[in-house]
Amino acid sequence: MDLLKVSHGQPLAHKLQRQAAAILSTPLYRNGYALIMSSVATSGLGLLYWTLAARSLNPELLGLSSAVISAVGFLAGVSQLSLNGVLLRFIPRAGSRTARLVAVSYIISILLALLACLVFLWGANLWAPSLQAFFDRPWKLVVFTLATVSWSIFVLQDSAFAGLRQSKWVPLENTLYALAKIGLLIAFISLMPLYGVFASWTIPVFLSLIPVNWLIFKRLIPRHIASSQNVEQPFLLRRILEFIGGNYTASLFFLAYTLLLPILVTEVAGPAANAHFYLPWTIMSSLQLVSVNMSMSLTVEAAHEQDKMDVYGRKVLIHMLKILSPIVLVILLSAPYLLRIFGKNYASEGAALLRLLALGLLPHLLISLSIGLARVKNRARSVLFIQSTLCIMILGLSYLLLPIFGVTGVGIAWLGSYTFVAGILLITQLHHLLPLHNPRSIPAGETKPEGVTGP
Repeated sequence: MDLLKVSHGQPLAHKLQRQAAAILSTPLYRNGYALIMSSVATSGLGLLYWTLAARSLNPELLGLSSAVISAVGFLAGVSQLSLNGVLLRFIPRAGSRTARLVAVSYIISILLALLACLVFLWGANLWAPSLQAFFDRPWKLVVFTLATVSWSIFVLQDSAFAGLRQSKWVPLENTLYALAKIGLLIAFISLMPLYGVFASWTIPVFLSLIPVNWLIFKRLIPRHIASSQNVEQPFLLRRILEFIGGNYTASLFFLAYTLLLPILVTEVAGPAANAHFYLPWTIMSSLQLVSVNMSMSLTVEAAHEQDKMDVYGRKVLIHMLKILSPIVLVILLSAPYLLRIFGKNYASEGAALLRLLALGLLPHLLISLSIGLARVKNRARSVLFIQSTLCIMILGLSYLLLPIFGVTGVGIAWLGSYTFVAGILLITQLHHLLPLHNPRSIPAGETKPEGVTGP
């Protein structure tokens, strides 16, 4: 018997090729995988980046640098006003108003970024005293503000690509950014150890804004307008404001328990502890993007075909479980060896944390899926409940457990909080998506969730 043959008599390689082609021919998977490819490329290059940084800097400098980068990300996120979700949700049917929607989103984000930096820098000695070395000169304040404004637009670009169903550009954009970041790190790290990481992280972002947005406004938006005339629906400002009202508050909670967490570790346990925390945290943040990116694709496609929302949701759940389960298993078995590339000290201090964060990938999948579906259904209260509960639990438990268990305490807080919230969602919102839940066989095109309205 030919081991390379399957039961249908087809070569195994041919069958796998046909299955891959079928998956990539579906917009739900194609756009999701384009975003995932971006995450994989940038995560791999990011691993190389942080390896170089960890082996070039002592833990204190590495911890301070990563905390400043987290501060930029937090302020940029605050300034986005949940407009990244607006672009995902409303671009698919914006039609002739697409360019205006994207441009206004950029302008609002820029203005809010300037305001957020003003407030943060005014009270930096109060809520982030350990970062004062980065803010002791006026020119440093200007550079920090410019970096925050640039980063806010950089993030919105990816949402614009996804909303335009042009996610294939995201891997190219982010891969070039990651390569430039590594090159600048090598150039700067010996010349200015304190600022080398920050400079290499922010300069490529600023330089990418003009060419990327030329592509978006001059090429992709006109194509989108021409191809989506038959599905264009006028969207009311009231509907967008309602979307922002619930989702923005939820996004603030999300930013707090993700991007403020390294700052919390720095203030409670010190910069060196944050270095031991930040590297496993970076690995897991990258892997979480697998679920987040597929959830973004789900939001876009379900907005196009709302009668297939539950069908798409179930497909994404099953598909992502098949991908994430072996990843979690590999990390559980190899955590110390993965961290050893940064140095023996990082492996001994962060292996338990990395394992706990890896286990959190599975409940995170359920949470990402629930958020994606809730955004299509305009259920902002559901998103707010999820993010606020996670924020209160993760930050509160981390603050309590850090002095007892060190950075491992953050992993305990993270896994426990995610498991608790995912369990609630599984019982209340996602039970009908489970493979075992099949009250009747319904063709995909006939499924219509209750209570779904137009965009």
